[in-house]
Amino acid sequence: MKQYSFVYYQVVFTFIISLLSSPVIAQNKIGDTDTFSPTKQKASLYYLGERNELLIKVNIWGFVQKPGQYLVPTDTDLISLISYAGGPLEEAKLKKVKLIRNEALLASNLVNQGTHLAMNGTTAMALGGIKNDQPTPKNYKKVITIDVNKFLQSGNESLIPELKPGDTIVLEGSTFHLFSRVFEFASKLAVFAQIYFWVEAAKK
Repeated sequence: MKQYSFVYYQVVFTFIISLLSSPVIAQNKIGDTDTFSPTKQKASLYYLGERNELLIKVNIWGFVQKPGQYLVPTDTDLISLISYAGGPLEEAKLKKVKLIRNEALLASNLVNQGTHLAMNGTTAMALGGIKNDQPTPKNYKKVITIDVNKFLQSGNESLIPELKPGDTIVLEGSTFHLFSRVFEFASKLAVFAQIYFWVEAAKK
């Protein structure tokens, strides 16, 4: 009897560890945009690159190969940024790509800011940013939804916006990805239930 109890608790412990390490319990949806405040953004708007090209700082999160922060040319569009980030993952929801734009940052006046090092390793000179004594617009946040799938099917470039300083792009996981995670979780529960049944049957 003690041997069966030991096996039972060992199985339960192993299963709990596997559940805690499973990505299904991780949050699939990226961030709450209500926390996107202009006071949390770094001051610089434009940067002068090593080849004297004008650069802007943008962010890309979620289901891409290399999410992070990038300094890109001012004429960079959404597709180019996704390409810089290594392209979308297979699970990415391309039909509803979100662009979060900080209108307050764009409306602010420019001042010299010195130098800056981006997360992708590019060193540049900052040309401008926000003045602390300037009023902040009430509607500082704008969320735009882009259908990248429609662009891929039609080739209509008007569907793809150019990026502006401080833009954040979010690629969330597809519905299929969510269901696959739920199915994986349910499969683990089924295995646990079967093992539990075997252990209980062995006790009798």
